[in-house]
This record gives sequence, C-alpha cells and structure tokens, in this order.
Amino acid sequence: MEAEVHEPDPTVVAAARRGDAAAFEELVRGCQADVWRLCLHLLRDPGLADDATQDAFVRAFRFLPRFRGDARFSTWLLSIARNCAVDELRRAKRRARLLEGERAEEVRGDHGRRLEVREALAALPLDLREPVVLIDVLGLAYRDAAQLLEVAEGTVKSRVHRAREALAAALSPDAVPEEEVT
Repeated sequence: MEAEVHEPDPTVVAAARRGDAAAFEELVRGCQADVWRLCLHLLRDPGLADDATQDAFVRAFRFLPRFRGDARFSTWLLSIARNCAVDELRRAKRRARLLEGERAEEVRGDHGRRLEVREALAALPLDLREPVVLIDVLGLAYRDAAQLLEVAEGTVKSRVHRAREALAAALSPDAVPEEEVT
C-alpha cells in the first residue's frame, strides 16, 4: 500500500545513544513520518497522532541509552509509538468520543475512495487494525509486527487475514453503509 518503514543507519543510532543531539535529530527526521502514520492509523485523529508522536520521541530520547539492539531500531521505536498511541487513545476516550466531530466535517471529493479506505480501516477493532496497519501500510515484516505487538507471528497473520476480509467486505460495491441499514 505504501513505502516500507525507514531503518536508520546503525552508526547514527549508536551516536544518538552516546548523547549526540545531532544524531538524535537525524533519527527523528528519518523516522517521524513512520511514527506519525502509525499513530494516525491507531488514533484516527491527526491532532492526537501529533501528540502521541511527540510523546514517542520524548520517551525514545529518555530510553535510548537502554536500547540494546536486540530488535531493529524501527521496531523498538514503533513499539514505543504504539504504547504512546494506546495511552493517548485511553485519554481521549475518557475526555469525549474520539472522532465523531471530525468525521462529520470530512467531505468526499477527489479523495473519496481513499477516505472510504481510511474509514473502513478506522472501523476495524484495534486488535485487527494494528497488525494490518503495521503490515500493509507501514510495510513491516510479520516477524517485526509480531515482536512489536508482543504476540505470535501466526496470530499476526490470522489478524491481518481477518482484517483484510473485513476491509474487502466493507469496500465491496455491494456493501450497504451503516446509516442505510434499517
């Protein structure tokens, strides 16, 4: 669906771990779009995605010296971003309904089909939305997605399969929009 996740140069990661601010800034510039896209797909709100992305980089900066390199840096960072997004989602649910106001303001235009796909993706339960975003939108390998989600690789494959089936059904020309169902 879209490009693969950016994997930074290990020497830049090592420099950032040693406290090199310029190296950390390079990591942020290289990974920010991927982190934001993940947060956006999980939270379904650009403002909340901005907040979660910022939180993720603050946490990454704080915990970077603890990064051992057991996983790819992008997997480690996206795991932090996922946790920040889940925290933000919890806060948003306590404050108000997450997206009703913004969704009503969106207008179908030239981006109609893309909007339909985003809406169908947003309608998936979180346990199906997370793996399909990681695999199909961010381009992670199943192994990396499983590690990030802390589940078995087979579980990720199963959830992606179920998510794709649900998306295909929702995007089918024969699908009836929810508001038309009586």
